[in-house]
Amino acid sequence: MKEKVEAVLFVFGEPLSIKKIASILNVRRSEVEEALNILSNEYSEKETAIEIINTVEDEYVMQLKPQYSELIKYVPRKTPKSLLKTLSLIALKQPIKQIDVVKIRGNHAYLHIKKLEEQGLIEKKPKERTYILRTTKKFAEYYGLKTDSIEEIKKFIKEKIDEGL
Repeated sequence: MKEKVEAVLFVFGEPLSIKKIASILNVRRSEVEEALNILSNEYSEKETAIEIINTVEDEYVMQLKPQYSELIKYVPRKTPKSLLKTLSLIALKQPIKQIDVVKIRGNHAYLHIKKLEEQGLIEKKPKERTYILRTTKKFAEYYGLKTDSIEEIKKFIKEKIDEGL
């Protein structure tokens, strides 16, 4: 069972609930819970770059350990820098009005906001004649943060800016 759960986490590459994993494997939730406990312990004890963690939303994900993310920062990514700049602005200034993001980043920010929302990294809520933008739990999980609090996210962004990333 342990290997099957590991395979599901590896293939999906995104946070999954115990219920979802059990459904995929057509087994009881208790079997998945037991396998996840064993896997999590094994990965934390191994000298490996991979870990299995329980996320903010009580889902499990196989991901790169934070200390190894520095190694891959130079690997080409499909996310354009301009999109990351818009995301950084939103994360740093949240909650922020969409119109303010557009004033700072230009009209292309509308497309960025749409893409970021589709990826689940930000959410927008109507407010008068604009939208209020903020990051999501998925943003926190994607960047390996232990919490999705606005203060922690702002601190994380400021640290990355100080590092010149």
